[in-house]
Amino acid sequence: GYGFNKSHSAAYALVSYQTAWLKTHYPAYFMAAVLSADMQNTDKIVTLIDECNAMDLTIVPPDINMGQFNFTVNDAGEIVYGLGAIRGLGAGPVEVLLAARDQSPFVSLLDLCQRVDPQTVNKRTMEALIRAGALDNLVKGDPDHARANLSAMLPGSVQAAEQSSRNQASGVEDLFGEIAPAEPATEEQSFGPRAQAWSEQERLQAERDTLGLYLSGHPIEEFLPELAKITRNRLVELRPERGTQLVSGLVNGFRTMKSKAGDTIAFLTLDDRSARFELSLFAKEYEKYRDLIQKDIIIIAECTVSVDDYTGGMRGRAKQVMTLPEARKQFANRLALKLRSEELAPSFCEHLAAILAPYRRPEHMPAGDQLAVPGTHGPATRAHPGSQPGPPIGVQPGPQDAPQASGCKVVIDYQREDSRGCIMLGQDWSILPTDELLQRLRREFGKDRVELGYSQSITLN
Repeated sequence: GYGFNKSHSAAYALVSYQTAWLKTHYPAYFMAAVLSADMQNTDKIVTLIDECNAMDLTIVPPDINMGQFNFTVNDAGEIVYGLGAIRGLGAGPVEVLLAARDQSPFVSLLDLCQRVDPQTVNKRTMEALIRAGALDNLVKGDPDHARANLSAMLPGSVQAAEQSSRNQASGVEDLFGEIAPAEPATEEQSFGPRAQAWSEQERLQAERDTLGLYLSGHPIEEFLPELAKITRNRLVELRPERGTQLVSGLVNGFRTMKSKAGDTIAFLTLDDRSARFELSLFAKEYEKYRDLIQKDIIIIAECTVSVDDYTGGMRGRAKQVMTLPEARKQFANRLALKLRSEELAPSFCEHLAAILAPYRRPEHMPAGDQLAVPGTHGPATRAHPGSQPGPPIGVQPGPQDAPQASGCKVVIDYQREDSRGCIMLGQDWSILPTDELLQRLRREFGKDRVELGYSQSITLN
């Protein structure tokens, strides 16, 4: 056996009591100190951020004008993310940034580039700050627009700052005065085109790359309404049943081990923000799906669910596995666009046809086609070079679901002041519901205006 003498036990008991007292009475300060102590260990940071959320502590995202090297606590009792925890920075660049900020807060990207040593705070450091969200407050707009615009402005801002530095070193004055624009809006116009906003997935992936975790959201949140049409229960609601159940989640953990027989068994950790769920794939299933499974993708699995005797939670054994794009291709039967009549410009039909055309099923690609929607100014015609002639595209009213074999039909949920109805595009406009198409439609019409419908009964094959 192994034991402690009384003095050793008493010393540890005192430290444990003091730690528990600090965590109870000063939770934000305690967690900020613990985060700072482990800020170079990404796995620890992820676990500690989860604990902060469970304690209802607010985490302020990285901010170049607010953050210090370590995690700190502001006057509101919120934990401010430490700049030293951003991958690609390190102590040297952060020290230079803080020294410049002590003189005055940064007001724009160009102001930041001009006031720091470009040898220490180089372009890669700036890119890391942008991707982590630490420069969001230097431009107008939501995070997706801000980070896209900052990325577009960065090359011009760095070049202008370097030119200004060379001029000062050689004693040359700018003929037109200061290079730096007076207003951030002017800087956006001067040093980069207004960029297309990042998608939510791009923003979250950038945070994952620079911080090691998703801070401003979770990549599965966008897909939860869609997944609810495929699976009956969230992970937290799973209970053991005789048969198999469909489960879905983001793969955020993946490990393998060898059985006594020498076969490979895989264990996946699924996360849908309601709970985490361990899914095992034995040798036969692992060999079948090994090329499909990877971290940070959403999967749908048919599995048996049982109680994990070790953790007391639920665990599953997979029978079938499918990615979300595969599920869309096989089971999605309608893509609905929710639009109001005043939003339909005269060129709406032509514009929608241009968006949908690259995603039409290969067997539905006539050379010339017409897409007409009541309330717009006539049909729009679009030619597809190299394809065979086909019939004109008609519009069929009604909300009927199309069979998956014929593709995913496009439905316009059309609303006027005095009426509302569904307009289903003809069979020739059946599309493949790829993530690229969905993202493009959501950028064009709004996130809440695009919705995929699924067949009532889904069984993985």
